[in-house]
Amino acid sequence: MTANLFSSFRNAKPVDGKAALPLNLTVEEVFEEGMVTRTLNLDGQEIIFTAMRLRRPLHVHGPVSRSLLANLEEFQEAWTTWLPAHYGIVSITAASEIETQPSRRDRAAFAFSGGIDATYSLVRHTTGSAGRRTLKPVVAALIKGFDIGLADDAAFAIAQRGAEATLERIGVPIAIIETNWKSDLCYDWRMEHATGLAACMVQFAGLADAAVIGGDEGYDKVDIPWGSNAVSNPLLSSDTMPLRTEGSGFTRSERVGFLVEQNAPMDHLRVCWENAQTGSNCGICEKCIRSQLNFLAVGAEPRGFEKRANWWRVATIPSRSLGDNYFLNETLAAAKRRGIKGAWRYAVMAGMAKNILLAPKTSLTRAIKNAIRRNEPLYRRLKKAFKK
Repeated sequence: MTANLFSSFRNAKPVDGKAALPLNLTVEEVFEEGMVTRTLNLDGQEIIFTAMRLRRPLHVHGPVSRSLLANLEEFQEAWTTWLPAHYGIVSITAASEIETQPSRRDRAAFAFSGGIDATYSLVRHTTGSAGRRTLKPVVAALIKGFDIGLADDAAFAIAQRGAEATLERIGVPIAIIETNWKSDLCYDWRMEHATGLAACMVQFAGLADAAVIGGDEGYDKVDIPWGSNAVSNPLLSSDTMPLRTEGSGFTRSERVGFLVEQNAPMDHLRVCWENAQTGSNCGICEKCIRSQLNFLAVGAEPRGFEKRANWWRVATIPSRSLGDNYFLNETLAAAKRRGIKGAWRYAVMAGMAKNILLAPKTSLTRAIKNAIRRNEPLYRRLKKAFKK
């Protein structure tokens, strides 16, 4: 069973010199057969992060959960501590503050990209492997407009078919969400993507009692500041629709190992984002290469990749920062725990050494990009120019 959910935004115009004026938010809702369209009408840009970035208060013309408002106060405190030059604390008000008793039926909506983390989250709960925290998946949401753009119909069709094949075996229905949040409204995807994801998942309030998203790094490496993390993600919750980040107690290789042990469907895994327009896994980008290493680290053959990363590709794996060595080292540690051998391990060591040697260059490049991003007018002009 497939449902469709479309979120869009209107009147999203940049605002300058109006720091004292509130951003006004209203929502229009239209129900059609098999589809719900919710249109946000906002006289600025995004919601919480734009208000914080512009230092303008935010007023919602409608009811808002009191517990969500309370959590957003601390959410702002966290992000202004991490990135004080980017964001400030603003007041958030609503036409009315409400709260109902939280449901205890433990039904959950799962964000499902088709990747390792999302598949792990679903399988962990469908098999009851989360213990007392186990939730019943009632829907898995595949989002169009994040890694695959709204105009990439062919790529999304491939991703959707793969997701449907996986979910059919797991026994969870799929819902399709379409949103222009990233393309039109998100300013810094690295730092803000969890808020867009949370906004999509809260659409299932009523159908589900909680929303679940897959974790990025494990608790052994909490990457802050980073958009999705175990510290600030829960602060995007309300009492009636908590947001849970799943899998942080396990490394990415351990998650793959769990899926292998559970004989989970993985032929249609989709991990690639650098070449997401294909709807599949290129096999040679950084994410594809290290995902193949996760399989090798647990003694399994990589599945679902168009090309297999050879020794040289692993040794010369692309890197954006020295922090990428965490993922490479994690595969070596997982292989050591399981007694896994192979020449690929020496390629990983070579790749880590290469990243150390190139650290000054990658650090300088990162610093330049961050400086440009802090100059919003320049950043938007460059972003627009490179899109042409």
